[in-house]
Amino acid sequence: MKKMKKTLCGFLVCLLLVAITPLLANAAAKAPVCPKTQTLYFERSAPFKGVDDTSVYGFIYIKNLSSTATITNIKSSNTYYTAYKRQGLNAIQIGTSTKFHIKGHKVKVGEKSTFSFVVNQNGKSYKLSCKVTFKQHPAVFKSFKVGSKDYASEINGYWQYGAKISRSGKTQIKVAAAKNYKIDFIEIAYRKGNKAFTKKIKNGQKASLKNAVSIDVTYHTTKKPKYYKAPGSDYRYYYIGQPTPLYSDFSFNLW
Repeated sequence: MKKMKKTLCGFLVCLLLVAITPLLANAAAKAPVCPKTQTLYFERSAPFKGVDDTSVYGFIYIKNLSSTATITNIKSSNTYYTAYKRQGLNAIQIGTSTKFHIKGHKVKVGEKSTFSFVVNQNGKSYKLSCKVTFKQHPAVFKSFKVGSKDYASEINGYWQYGAKISRSGKTQIKVAAAKNYKIDFIEIAYRKGNKAFTKKIKNGQKASLKNAVSIDVTYHTTKKPKYYKAPGSDYRYYYIGQPTPLYSDFSFNLW
């Protein structure tokens, strides 16, 4: 009889544990949070004469974001900017809206927008918001030499720039990263007739610029944003050699 009672008690304890485990898991789950304020950098683009555009590309990272969470009701107080959940990241991605392009708007230093959204996870909904201030992108290159000329000061704040370069002989390409950045590789893009191809070169190497259309430098930041986490396996990056959002590239167009 005593043995039967012990067995019954043990069974009831197991049932109780099964019943309260989800409750304990939810209680232990931490609420998602994002920065209350954040600076996002905008970049300029001047690939051709008479062209000088601005663009925004950045992320608001969310701490304690579940892999099964959904993000809804994403809003921007400034209608020139928009945001959406980026697959594989614990973040929403910030970009320019259709209105931005229709109106020909240019990002201004100090311009602001508050991004609000709802995170749904573990059976609960959390309202989050982040006030973003846009500033010009800091210098990526300490020096950017094409031949004997250093373009570092000219290209500061740009992700794309253009200049007229001599194509005769071979030209040395040598770049040095500014603080918090590291150079990954350098490529030269060529076009001859209908044929287009790229060629990687070593930093400091002399190369022919005949039929070259651009010098492209891929780099990454060594300073991780607040709440940044490495992307999941479902993250899809846009460009080869840029496996995380910490990577980017600069294109020096040749006229």
